[in-house]
Amino acid sequence: MHGLGPYLVLKLISECGTDMSRWPTAKHFTSWLALSPGSKISGGKVLSSRTRRTKNRAAALLRLAAATIGRSQTGLGAFYRRLASRLG
Repeated sequence: MHGLGPYLVLKLISECGTDMSRWPTAKHFTSWLALSPGSKISGGKVLSSRTRRTKNRAAALLRLAAATIGRSQTGLGAFYRRLASRLG
């Protein structure tokens, strides 16, 4: 996969490990990485939605991989650029 080199994958495995049973679902894993937004909701209306700051090295590695894919001339890179332009 573009953006994920052997060095980055090795660092991700060293940070997260190979036993993914620690997180029951993918949502738990993204929350542990601090990549899921924390929504402030009042009366059914979303007031704000931002990801929290973290010093998690695995999250930083995944952000680096996303930026690398965004610069690539692939279909996934084009999708990333369309999404990034829409989200700002």
